[in-house]
Amino acid sequence: MIFGEPERTEWDLRFPLFGIPVRVHPLFWVMGVLLGMNRADPILLIVWIAAVFPAILIHELGHALVMRSFGFYPSIVLYGMGGLASYGPGRLYRAREPGTFGHVAIALAGPGAGFALAGLLYGALRAAGYPVDVWVDPFVLVHVRLAGGELAGSWHLAVLVNDLFFVCIYWGIINLLPIYPLDGGQIAQRILVLANPRGGVRLSLVISMVTAGVVAVVGVVQLGDWWTGLFFVYLAANSYAMLKWDRGEWQD
Repeated sequence: MIFGEPERTEWDLRFPLFGIPVRVHPLFWVMGVLLGMNRADPILLIVWIAAVFPAILIHELGHALVMRSFGFYPSIVLYGMGGLASYGPGRLYRAREPGTFGHVAIALAGPGAGFALAGLLYGALRAAGYPVDVWVDPFVLVHVRLAGGELAGSWHLAVLVNDLFFVCIYWGIINLLPIYPLDGGQIAQRILVLANPRGGVRLSLVISMVTAGVVAVVGVVQLGDWWTGLFFVYLAANSYAMLKWDRGEWQD
């Protein structure tokens, strides 16, 4: 997701990953805790954070690796709104402009990396003899869950696996919705601008606003998830504000 990189702090966690600099802002941990506050057991809250951190990192790493394949020097920031992979003006040897479909590939690489991680995890569990349940419903779309309740004799380890599946698959699918600035919103905007250079941006923002509103209603009414509802109301309002700006209607 792209909301702008947060300011650097002395509490940032910094480390390289495959030569790509990674910075974890303190608000990333705060938001992770808030999203897991429905868990009464403190250990389950830690398990949730332990799943969210690598899943979002892998998502952003997918974006960053494709950016680097075009010759750019990417960096990753994990913060309160999720994650951000970006590249600055500096370029590596033989850098080239990604173009429309290059940018689409960059956007798809994030959810794709999460799906790949879920697929590897699924294959490893099945190869080890652990049953894994997969099912679909009209609202959450895809569920993958380790059956049997325990993994290697540990219930908490099984919860960790379930959480990894949830973040990699469910959040990956949500990220592909045509809502700006999620990956799907960026893909929709690039394709619509290619098809209609004059009106593509406005059309993508209208689609983003309507889709975010529908998801907010489904999140609250069907799933009882107020966090989801509030988040997508914010995204709908953000798309509306951008639409007004694009039309020249914005006033301070």
